[in-house]
Amino acid sequence: MNLLKSDLRHSPEFLVDALGLDSLRSLAIIGMGKNAGKTTVLNHLLNAIRQMKSKRVVAVTSIGLDGEDEDIVTGSVKPRIYLTEGALLATSCGSLNKCDAVIEILALTGIHTATGEIAIGRMRTNGYVELAGPSIARDVATCERYCREMEENCLFIVDGALSRKSPAGGGLTESVILVAGAANASSLEALATETARQVLFLTLPSVGEQKKDKFRESMEEHPTHRAIFLSVADDERQALSAERVSSPSERKARSRSLPLGSVIGEGKTIALELRRDDTALLLRGAITDNVLEYLLSDSAFADMTLVAEDGTRFFLSDKAVRQLRQRSVDLAVLSELSLPLICVNPMRRDGSTVEREDILEAIKSVVDVPVCELGPALV
Repeated sequence: MNLLKSDLRHSPEFLVDALGLDSLRSLAIIGMGKNAGKTTVLNHLLNAIRQMKSKRVVAVTSIGLDGEDEDIVTGSVKPRIYLTEGALLATSCGSLNKCDAVIEILALTGIHTATGEIAIGRMRTNGYVELAGPSIARDVATCERYCREMEENCLFIVDGALSRKSPAGGGLTESVILVAGAANASSLEALATETARQVLFLTLPSVGEQKKDKFRESMEEHPTHRAIFLSVADDERQALSAERVSSPSERKARSRSLPLGSVIGEGKTIALELRRDDTALLLRGAITDNVLEYLLSDSAFADMTLVAEDGTRFFLSDKAVRQLRQRSVDLAVLSELSLPLICVNPMRRDGSTVEREDILEAIKSVVDVPVCELGPALV
């Protein structure tokens, strides 16, 4: 199937087939920047679901704020989110007053945000809604749990906000859609380069089963620890430096972890814990160039695997990726993500548009993932 055919651009059937919407349980829409076009993609998805022969209940939330009349930063008009009767939503109580539909409150979650407690509601009429959801991964998972108590087989959709990608991953959703917009780059070449880097992260393979089991054991034992190190067994250390494994406790150690509140700002602390016999390092949080700078300053950080909870946790530049390759440091994840589709938005910040064919070709030339442009917002 040629995914770039113009006759498929607005086809609801295309989205149903490409994303497996008839059986998919959870989906995240990840934008590469502000005004990338996430809400437009969401509305196309909702329209496709409404037209499916086998009806499905959708449950929608947002990481941040979506569906408002105008952008709170730029003041520009934004597409609104349209839900139909029977749909579920997780949004703050403060945003409920800005919805023009009748919504029945089913539960209060105990999750508090700047605009009020997150409530689970059911649409009792069709209408436009504003979504102001949780920004922490565990709170997104809580919202999904509430929704599944109401509708076990619902399709749970998480709409991203700005570059806050991480709460969409971590095993929270089965699939992600990446949205690349012309408003987020100085040129199509720059947009293509950034898209390719994001695809690299979002399609990273899972770490091996033995390492994964060891990491998960450590996470269960120390749920608040953010850095977990794995080292090789005693009989595999033949060529390693003896002074780095001198004590009996080190000779027996297979995994160890650091009680950090966050990975951010702790690069030096993590680097000081590195040993030459380490084979893998899991960082539970955002992995940035700043963290990597300290790790690369230690020669022990080589010939190993750097692991994140999932591909949305990597925020690394092209330079950082090259440096990792030079050190033979592989990237891997605990939870693999499925990236079945990239959607592009040709609209620039000033309201003008690039040629649809040009942006499609620019992105398609650097990735192996299907790329499409769904057209303007439906509502």
